[in-house]
Amino acid sequence: MFITDTHRSQIRGHLTLMEKQFQVLQRLSDYTEEQFLADLILQAAGERALHLALESLTDIGNIIIDALIMRDPASYEDIFEILTEETVFTREFYDHFIDLVRFRKLLAHEYDKLEASAVWHYVRKHAGDFPTLRDSISTYVKLG
Repeated sequence: MFITDTHRSQIRGHLTLMEKQFQVLQRLSDYTEEQFLADLILQAAGERALHLALESLTDIGNIIIDALIMRDPASYEDIFEILTEETVFTREFYDHFIDLVRFRKLLAHEYDKLEASAVWHYVRKHAGDFPTLRDSISTYVKLG
């Protein structure tokens, strides 16, 4: 199969949503850890922005995997692994970003175990990752 204009349109929509979430993450990364930990609104914004950015990446990954008939992913982590195997992302970026992909489970399902300090860590570490995600995906699917 191949990536169609419909797929590209869907991917653009998810990238737009992802970009908004990364804008939130960049703003949050301007706060000190103490400010972040003392403010429940900042914590909630961090959790939501990380979660939506990861969901957008997952949706994009599923579109690419389905359109190009790649192997079926067994997990959310596997979606990112497949995209890396298929050269959407470099192995170096995979090594940097996989910890956030794994953190998704806490954000989405085990939120009762979520610690604000961990959210802060991921916000700070990954707030600047959107250009790499966008450029890698755009190049691979030829968004132009």
